[in-house]
Amino acid sequence: MNLRKINPSKRYYVNGKAIVSIETDNLICGLLVAFLTSAALGVALRKSVAFLPHAQPNARSLHDKPIPRVAALMLWAGWLAGISWIWLSGAISFGDASFAGMVQRFMILMLCCWVVVAAVSFLDDCRGVSARWRLLAHGAVALALVGGYLMLGAGMGKTLGLVALFYKQQEVLWWVLVLAAALSIVWMCNLFNFMDGSDGLAGAMALFGLAAYTGVGYACELSWWWLPLLGIAALIPLLAVNLPPAKMFIGDVGAVPLGFLAAAFGWWGVVEQAWGLWFPTLVFLPFILDATVTLLWRLWRREKIWEGHKTHYYQRLLQMGAGHRGTLAIYAVLMAGCAATAGVCATRAPELGAWALLAWVLVHLGFFAVIDYHWRQRKRKE
Repeated sequence: MNLRKINPSKRYYVNGKAIVSIETDNLICGLLVAFLTSAALGVALRKSVAFLPHAQPNARSLHDKPIPRVAALMLWAGWLAGISWIWLSGAISFGDASFAGMVQRFMILMLCCWVVVAAVSFLDDCRGVSARWRLLAHGAVALALVGGYLMLGAGMGKTLGLVALFYKQQEVLWWVLVLAAALSIVWMCNLFNFMDGSDGLAGAMALFGLAAYTGVGYACELSWWWLPLLGIAALIPLLAVNLPPAKMFIGDVGAVPLGFLAAAFGWWGVVEQAWGLWFPTLVFLPFILDATVTLLWRLWRREKIWEGHKTHYYQRLLQMGAGHRGTLAIYAVLMAGCAATAGVCATRAPELGAWALLAWVLVHLGFFAVIDYHWRQRKRKE
């Protein structure tokens, strides 16, 4: 299959037939719809805080008063409104090529999986859902999404990332790698939730991550680069109420679906061979390493990992005096550095991507070591 991309008109061709076209004027309108819908719902939520579920302060929280949550409904209302505008207005259209239909079906599958994740998370915010059922839902949608990637990759004559190395050669290992891809999606859903304990932190990570996907996706002429762009437009009003001091929390309905999209977009680019696995890992490295290293340390100490705690590195940094603003500022520098490095490598020197990832891993581990040292000194004084 000969996939040819024409840059000026943003039209995509397969075997001479246009499969995707994006109209700039309607795309701009879609961005405005996403922004205004998010802002309008934000105003409505601010006037209805008494009726919203609140995050109550406890021994494991970093706040001392009840704060309304589910503010991420702003983000998702704006995002869905923007997608609906573009889809219904014909800003993006699909031709008759078989690959175009496959892309369209995969978009629908991804959105359906996202809806399930968001619905379970919203229910968890309002009434509570046991960890068992949450993980079952996350696992089911992750497997469905990986199945979609395999069909999409097969339609492009490609296979899923690392699976291509073993496809039709070592069938057992092939399934192990597919399972690993699904587990990575489940882990991203949950680690985003673990990292959503300080004002603006998850929102900032989402902003840098979506910006990286948008920029590199546009440069690589991916047919879906506008999806994260709409997310940025809808995210801006949310940041106005979530940055420190936070007036509203994004809640599980914000953090978990954001983690899902971080993994979903990342794997999508891998399947289309726009970037390697190092790219989404590097973009979200501040969250991935903080959550993963903390989990491993807790397992090493034989702690009950299903219980809440305040020992993430960002939580310890905040407790040592950085506060919400200081913690956000420090992590924002790490986020911006990782996202910018990933973007430059992906568009200019993909062969350096893995080395850039290694360098930033060492930077983060050094940063964590400094926090560990000062945390121990603080404990001794106490």
